Amino acid sequence: MKQETYHDIIVIGGGPAGSTAATLLARHGHSVLLLERERFPREHVGESLLPFCYSLLKNLGVIEEMKKNFVRKPGVRFIDRDGTTSTTWCFDHIIKNETYLSFQVIRADFDLMLLKNAAKSGVEVREETSVVDADITTASDSVRVTSLDLTGQKTVHRARFLVDASGRDAFIGAKNGWRKPREELDRTSIWSHWGGVKLNGGLEEGLSIIIYMGREQKGWIWVFPIGENRITAGFVAQNSYIRDEQRKLKESGSTDWKRDLCMQELMQSKFVRELLEGSSQVIPMMINANYSYEVQNHYGSNYAMVGDARGFIDPIFSSGIFLSMKSAHLVAPAVHKQLTEGLNGENEMLVTAYKHISGAYNFVHRMIRLFYNPHSVTWAQAGADGVAHKAHESAMAAGHYMLSGDFFENYKKYDDFFAILEDPKHFQRYKKFVIDRKDFVKPSCHARWEDVFRDMVARDAERNAAFADA
Repeated sequence: MKQETYHDIIVIGGGPAGSTAATLLARHGHSVLLLERERFPREHVGESLLPFCYSLLKNLGVIEEMKKNFVRKPGVRFIDRDGTTSTTWCFDHIIKNETYLSFQVIRADFDLMLLKNAAKSGVEVREETSVVDADITTASDSVRVTSLDLTGQKTVHRARFLVDASGRDAFIGAKNGWRKPREELDRTSIWSHWGGVKLNGGLEEGLSIIIYMGREQKGWIWVFPIGENRITAGFVAQNSYIRDEQRKLKESGSTDWKRDLCMQELMQSKFVRELLEGSSQVIPMMINANYSYEVQNHYGSNYAMVGDARGFIDPIFSSGIFLSMKSAHLVAPAVHKQLTEGLNGENEMLVTAYKHISGAYNFVHRMIRLFYNPHSVTWAQAGADGVAHKAHESAMAAGHYMLSGDFFENYKKYDDFFAILEDPKHFQRYKKFVIDRKDFVKPSCHARWEDVFRDMVARDAERNAAFADA
C-alpha cells in the first residue's frame, strides 16, 4: 500500500460530470486529483446534446473544438411507430441566437476532449485507476480514498473533499446503500454505430430522430447523425421485454442475442429499415442497463455527487449530459466556498445548488412519465394535421423550451404547466403561446448543410479513413 500526497479535492470519474467539476475546481486554484477506471477514448451511450449545453461548453473553453469535431443539431423529430405521423421540434422557434444549434457527438471523442481539457486546466488525471474504497466518515473536513491501478498497486489518497462523478456505478450511493431503482422506468438499451448511411428524414440536417415503439416494449428507438454518413441507432425497452426476447432468441439458436435483438427491434421501423440498407456496423453492439435510479443524501460537509452518480433517468429527451454538466457547474463554486470558508455546517450555496438539481431531475422524470403515458397526444402527434389540438399550442411552446434544456432555474414554472398538461379537464385552460403548427409537421428545421456539417468535414474524413483501415 502506497501513501499518496494530500489533495484539496478528489474526483471519482472522468466523464462529462467529473471532467467539468474537476476543471472548474482547478480553475479556482484547488489541487484536484481525478481517478478514472477506464482508458479514454471509450465509447459511451448518450450522443445528443441539448442547446443549453452550449454556454457550459463555452465556459469550459471547448466550443470552437466542438464545432470542428461534431455535427450540429437544430432540433428533434418524434415519429410514430408506423412512420405516418411526426412532429418536428426546432430550437430556433424559441432560441434566437447561435446557441440554438446544439451538437450530436461521438462520445469517445467528446469525453476525451473534456478529460484533456481538465488536465490542461491543472487537474492531475489518472486513467485505468479504479476506486475500491472511499471513506467519507473519517472527519467532516477530510476523506480517504483507496485506488487500484493496472499493476495491482493500491494507493491511499487523502483530500479535504470528494466529488463523486462515478456515473451509473454511483460509488458513494451504492457503498452506503443510498441507491434506489425507479421501478417504473426499469429499462435497458442496446445500440451501435453504422457507417455508409445515406442520411434522410431530417438526419441530413442534423435532427435527432425518436421513434415510438409498441406498448409491449414500452420504449423507443433513437437515430442520431454523428457524421456525414454515420449514425448512432439503438432502442430502449423495459427489462421484462428484454429478458423474454433474450430467452426466445437463445432458444432459437442465436449466438449473439444482443445484436439479433437490436436488429429485430430496429427493423420494425420502416424508417430505420430503409436507412440501414447497405450500411455497415462500425463499432461492437453495446448494452446499457440500470437505466433509472435515484440516490439519497446527495451531499455533505466533505462530499458531493454530480451527474449520474446522483441519479439517472431514462434518456428519451437527451437530457443526460446537460444534467451532468449543469450539476457540476452548480456544485463546483459551492464546493469552492465550502473549502475557502472552512464551512463544516450548512453551506447555503450548496443547498441552493441541490435544490435546483433535484428540481430539474424530478421535472425531467415527470416529463418522461408523460412520454410513456400520454393522456391525449404523443410528442409525435402534437403537431400533426387532423389532431384537434388548439389547446396544445401552449404545449408546443413549453415543449420547445423543455426539449432545449430550460428546466434548472425554471423547473417550477414548467412543473406547474405539467399539472395542467396531465389533467385533461384543465388542459384547455393553458393558452399562453400561439404557434403556427404547420411548421411542426414538416420533417425539417430548414437547417443548412453548411451550418450542420461544414466545420467537422475534415475530422469526419479522418474518422472514415480510420474505420476503413480497421
